[in-house]
Amino acid sequence: MTLTVFLLLSVLPACDPATGQPEAGYRPLFLPVKLVITPSGVSVSGQTSIITPIGEFSIGAKYALPHLGSDAVYVVLRDRKASRLGLDRIYQVRTGVDEFEAVTNGRTAIRIRDRRITIDVTDGTVESVQFRRIPVSEQASEEDATSAWWRDAVARWDAGYESSWYKPFAMTRWAYDDSTIGKWYGLGFVWFLVRLAPSLVFGFFDFFLSIVFLVTQVAYWFFGPTGRNVVWGSFVLLLVAMWFVGRL
Repeated sequence: MTLTVFLLLSVLPACDPATGQPEAGYRPLFLPVKLVITPSGVSVSGQTSIITPIGEFSIGAKYALPHLGSDAVYVVLRDRKASRLGLDRIYQVRTGVDEFEAVTNGRTAIRIRDRRITIDVTDGTVESVQFRRIPVSEQASEEDATSAWWRDAVARWDAGYESSWYKPFAMTRWAYDDSTIGKWYGLGFVWFLVRLAPSLVFGFFDFFLSIVFLVTQVAYWFFGPTGRNVVWGSFVLLLVAMWFVGRL
């Protein structure tokens, strides 16, 4: 019922109280559609014609996406635990010509830039994704120098994260998985314990590698890929030197 009223409001024109003539169409703040994420998969709720599923691809795999219309954006739901390499579920969302942001669980707003947005759903905290129009006043206020600098800084940081060969606690996440605890009549719990033991060991190495990763991110932010490579290279040389000294 709520969705029906929402759709009707989106098409009914507003009227001038003096003349009774239509002034302009009412435009709801949110698109009448959302992505619903559950442990069993992703479903589309609402006006399904707005969203087109493109497919599922392994994270980091090379693939060609279909031509993106001038009124659409790509939305990528990234699940690093969906398979051995993780999966990107890609959707094409027709938003019109407005600037939009994605709203997860009705709270966090993620601005859509360069007509593509990636939302990490690995930890299961993201339950739904809606799409909200950005009021013209908000769009105009973003053009000040401070906001532009911050936007570029975040984009540079994200680029370094996505292109890094190592992600924080990657080995621990690979080993630890509690999704089988209640399965297979108790054997799932045994398998959980088997994977828990190496995850504790990997966690020790991940802790130090994650510290190095943070330093490489800062180096990438200031100096690009070259700065990051220098940090990783220096770290490897330090390990080799420590091993050589220990052998003496």
